[in-house]
Amino acid sequence: MTQTNKAPSLPRMSAVIYGGMIFTGLLLMRFWQNNLAKSFAIPVDSSERLRIIAGGILAATLLLTSSAALESCNESFRRLKDMFIQLIGPSPAWVAVWLAFLSSFGEEILFRGALQPTFGLVPTSIMFGLAHVGPDGKIGVWSFWATGAGLVLGWTYIETSCLLPAIMGHFLVNGVSLLALQRQYRQR
Repeated sequence: MTQTNKAPSLPRMSAVIYGGMIFTGLLLMRFWQNNLAKSFAIPVDSSERLRIIAGGILAATLLLTSSAALESCNESFRRLKDMFIQLIGPSPAWVAVWLAFLSSFGEEILFRGALQPTFGLVPTSIMFGLAHVGPDGKIGVWSFWATGAGLVLGWTYIETSCLLPAIMGHFLVNGVSLLALQRQYRQR
């Protein structure tokens, strides 16, 4: 039986990385912050549920708009986008949705749910930005944009006392972005 040295697939590697974030974040939320149940509580009142949905959509709209603006005026942001097009482009659409799902849950549970209650909005947003250094290991425009995204998503969590709008906003940003990258890959 021959064994090949195949690199791990993008979905599998992402499941390990983001699965670790989800597991760590949930443990910290449960045993360090004691906010697990509260952070995922869905309000009974329909107007509060609507506010949660609106918060996620508003956050996503703001972040997608700012990302598009940066892409139009910043060369390093466009180069990073091209790198992501090559990485995600040949994958089936379900991979983009899977990555959006995993990254939104993993990052929001860890950063907003587990770390933000202790470190605060700004320090946690800076940590979030630092977790998004470019592929060359340098802090760039994407890191600064991610810091701003952390502020928006963190504020959404504070305002709603619920992690779901931040997860929803993050999922929409990543899902729309990754599916658009796949479409651009196919058009080339």
